[in-house]
Amino acid sequence: MNRVKMVNYKVTVSIGNLANAGTFNRAGIKLVGTDGESRRRTLSYITGGTASSFTVSCPVSIGKLVLIELDKPRLLFKNLWFPAKIEVKSPEDDTYNFPIYCWINNSKVHRFREG
Repeated sequence: MNRVKMVNYKVTVSIGNLANAGTFNRAGIKLVGTDGESRRRTLSYITGGTASSFTVSCPVSIGKLVLIELDKPRLLFKNLWFPAKIEVKSPEDDTYNFPIYCWINNSKVHRFREG
């Protein structure tokens, strides 16, 4: 049986230091690069005032990161999320920083470029 070696991207999500900035909902992230994109990865239970790390795995490198896509499914009650910034470390040891600093409160996909 051949095992496919996955390429891992380390994603660190920092939440703004505001009341109710974290979310118990399952936010999602997708990485988009010059050579492809990852599948959506669920980011579970991100609390405010802290940084949480996740791994996004892909079958091959997606190249230089161009943007990230964030989404958060709507709950029955109002559940806002305020990610301050997201840092992605590629398998090639490049670091990409995405300043977010906005409330995400609907189920739309939000796209952010590095900046």
